[in-house]
Amino acid sequence: MDTTTNTPQAVDTSICNKAVLVSLSVSTWTARKYSKEITAKVNADHGASGDAGRYNKSLLPGDAESYKALMRVAGYARTNHYSQSLAWSDEGWRLLPTANYQDYTDRLRGLTSEFETALEDFLLDYPALVNQSRGRLNGMFRDSDYPDVHDLRAKFSIGVEFSPVPTSGDFRLDLAGSTIEAIEKSVVDRVERATAGAVKDSWDRLKDCVLHIHSRLSDPKAIFRDSLIDNARELTDILGRLNVTGDVNLETARLEVAAKLGAYEPAMLRSDATARAEVARDAQAILSSMNGLYGTGAV
Repeated sequence: MDTTTNTPQAVDTSICNKAVLVSLSVSTWTARKYSKEITAKVNADHGASGDAGRYNKSLLPGDAESYKALMRVAGYARTNHYSQSLAWSDEGWRLLPTANYQDYTDRLRGLTSEFETALEDFLLDYPALVNQSRGRLNGMFRDSDYPDVHDLRAKFSIGVEFSPVPTSGDFRLDLAGSTIEAIEKSVVDRVERATAGAVKDSWDRLKDCVLHIHSRLSDPKAIFRDSLIDNARELTDILGRLNVTGDVNLETARLEVAAKLGAYEPAMLRSDATARAEVARDAQAILSSMNGLYGTGAV
């Protein structure tokens, strides 16, 4: 692997033609309710000040499987969003390379369908769960804590928005020329910073993956799950589509991880101490070669 450079590659100024921005919103009902009355009583019973703690009632039984299943799908949707896109801004937008647009939307469409099915299952169970909670909470039960089914349904949703990557040169404003130039420069600077952050995000993911493999496999007695290798395979597949700037070093590292760390089956690594040690050495060598490829802050 070429290690002659230790600075980030120049930002690809055509990124606006290679990616879009994506924002995901996942809304859910927490099934918890803050109780001023119980909080005041608990603090008073312990002689504590009024701001010593807050008591939140759990409105559903802990074994409410339909609710837990619904929340799991909501979590999967968030995880998919972050794994299939790159860091971009603090306002909730992430960078989605067009090469990964179809995979992203296909996965999200499937998860949205699962979410809607799980929501219907939960809503069917909801009246019975409320009745269970009536006895479980006893004196703490309040009808007003529970929305009706119609209002409850509205609390759950998955939504996605897309937006073009900002670009300069399209400001039709009644402002002085110098002001327009300053605005355009700020847009360019922001895009360059965010793009560099997106590239670093990819490097960080790859580094963390290799570090985890090295940590688990270098210890002959450490137990590891199949996901140790499965996650590496999935990540290297995704990064092939997320490399929006065409970073040659990132692509080289990605292919090396796929070939050397993702080639073995987990079961074999558990049973073959020699293969396990070899993969651990390969992971260490990859980490060493990654050092300096994208600056000291990335790997």
